[in-house]
Amino acid sequence: LLSPEKYRTFLLLTCIPLLSLFLSLFCWNLEPTVSRDGLLYLELVQVWHDHGSFQAVLEYWPQFWIPPFPLYLMKLLTDCGIPAEAAGVGLNIAMGCCLPLIVYGIAMEITGKRNIALCSALLTALNPSMIELAIEVQRDMIYLFFCGLLIYFLACGIRRQKWFYWVFAGVFFACSFLTRYETLEFIPLIAFYFLFLLIAKYMSWKKLLINASVFLASMAAVFFL
Repeated sequence: LLSPEKYRTFLLLTCIPLLSLFLSLFCWNLEPTVSRDGLLYLELVQVWHDHGSFQAVLEYWPQFWIPPFPLYLMKLLTDCGIPAEAAGVGLNIAMGCCLPLIVYGIAMEITGKRNIALCSALLTALNPSMIELAIEVQRDMIYLFFCGLLIYFLACGIRRQKWFYWVFAGVFFACSFLTRYETLEFIPLIAFYFLFLLIAKYMSWKKLLINASVFLASMAAVFFL
């Protein structure tokens, strides 16, 4: 059985994503607009869906330069019979509703204080910029979702020193990179942390080598897939 404190936490962590969902749907109902970039993404998703090949997207837009993973996720939903716009907005809203839970996990790993983590999750759900990104057919919310998971598993890997957290970190690093190239900014940060952990003798060089290896291997596996 859950203790009263854990029960309250569970209840709040259930209500915060529901609040985020309500606010996103409410704002989308007030202003259901699609940006210029959003229209381009929806066109590409529809082309990919109609022809069943990414090559058709490259022929339709020869100067294609954005990472294809967000379009692929939207395309999977359109393959299930969901209209392209509903797939794009729905995917962003769903990931936006999960983001407060990810922020809660990050805050708990860093501070270890439940009140701070709950406030962080609530502020994320109420943040106007987050709500605006969630109702747009853009890559930003998808990027924040995967980046949040990357940061969470990096924090878990550093604090708990379990190798399998680095596996998940590698997976979500690849997913984030395939969403936005800005993920490359994490490389010097991760390298710095590895160096700091080694110098501070917080982690042995053997364990550090194992963690770095599984991180790179899982990242490479996702790129290959």
